[in-house]
Amino acid sequence: MGAVFRAQHSGMGLDVAVKVLNPKLGKQDPVAVKRFVREVRALAALNDPHVIRVFDAGQHGPYTFAIMELIRGQSLDKVLLAEPGGRLTPGAAAWYVTKIARGLVPVHSRGIVHRDIKPENVMVDEHGGTKIADFGLARSEDGQNLTMADQIVGTPEYMAPELVAQQQVTGQADLYSLGICAYELLTGQTPFNTGTLLQIVQAHLRKEPVPVRVKNPSVSPELEAAVHKLLAKDPRQRYATAEDVAAAFEPFADKTPPHKPVPDPEPVAADDLIPPIADLYLVKLLVQHRIYPIETLLDGLVAKRRMPAGTPLAKFLVERAGLPMQTAQQAAAAANNQAIGLRNHLGFQTLTQSGRLQPDQVQYVNRELRPGQALEEYLVQRGWLQQAEAGDLKQRVDGFLQQGVQRSTQLACQQLGAPVATLAELEARYSPQQFNQVYRLTLKNVVEQI
Repeated sequence: MGAVFRAQHSGMGLDVAVKVLNPKLGKQDPVAVKRFVREVRALAALNDPHVIRVFDAGQHGPYTFAIMELIRGQSLDKVLLAEPGGRLTPGAAAWYVTKIARGLVPVHSRGIVHRDIKPENVMVDEHGGTKIADFGLARSEDGQNLTMADQIVGTPEYMAPELVAQQQVTGQADLYSLGICAYELLTGQTPFNTGTLLQIVQAHLRKEPVPVRVKNPSVSPELEAAVHKLLAKDPRQRYATAEDVAAAFEPFADKTPPHKPVPDPEPVAADDLIPPIADLYLVKLLVQHRIYPIETLLDGLVAKRRMPAGTPLAKFLVERAGLPMQTAQQAAAAANNQAIGLRNHLGFQTLTQSGRLQPDQVQYVNRELRPGQALEEYLVQRGWLQQAEAGDLKQRVDGFLQQGVQRSTQLACQQLGAPVATLAELEARYSPQQFNQVYRLTLKNVVEQI
């Protein structure tokens, strides 16, 4: 439907999130634009600590956008995935249900129904604060139902029976979805998640969920009863208001935030001018073993930029600098292993900081890893990470490596008395001779850093 960009609001002097509607989607589906405008209007009216804030909105050419507060943290579904067994303690689950319910109080008081409450649409910031996000499907209780060609809009696993049946939808639908969230937080699964799409939505109408305590005996009977009250098929049998839900779950909740997720690395632009990390480790090894001095190898890296992309440094040194083939192969293999080792080290740091791996598990995995085996590959094979999570871990590690390059470039600029900028900006600004000075010094700084 769109994309969210990090930006800096010069007027307010803060970092913000800018949500932009896909212009192609806007042309193909005018209803999508209406939903987007509905979201902006719904959020702009709210100023609550448990709801994402909207500061401004507008259009620029084909782009419709909303400027929102930037949340440094993670969505609740990512927090949940990082937990052992994919579920939370009863106290932590009750904490989040209480906070989400408190966010729904001002939403419902304005006659707005969110219609897509799920862990993916709840943000947890680095201080443990919980905020409801993504009001793209929101509607007023007395407003026009924004559906597409008689399709039901929402997420099937979290959809209230009255929404499935396309009956009158009130804030009770959000309370049912919150009950699905509570069930998932406590058991690691939504109650109706198997079969076809039609079977899943029909289960909300006709099937009773397996009791929470059958799947998680550590949940108290009282907490289980509160969850199942939210899951009543008849809206009149659920809690009357979101405020009642918060009051019901708060006695079971932790007293302090259960999670303070580590924000994703600061986004930095990828710098294609920097050679692969394995090439830089090869430079380090050849210098350590006194095969070539660092200055000669830096000359080689500068010259290699004129070669076709993807040319390995080892091959270049064999062809251009007379490095023996056997030495090149051995050194390249060792450098590749060291590069993977650095990535694995950063991966371990990320997983331990998020609480996904404990120190004893890190030691175990370190013993199990084969030389040259990537950490994310091992964790997927063992079933400790899903493929999507492995991709997310790889991106986070890439972010840390790019930060290292950025620091090395900044240091090189300071050492030469040049304005701090990216390598791409410096190359556009300086003559080739001037740029090569900064480039060589940056490469040297990166090699020393690793």
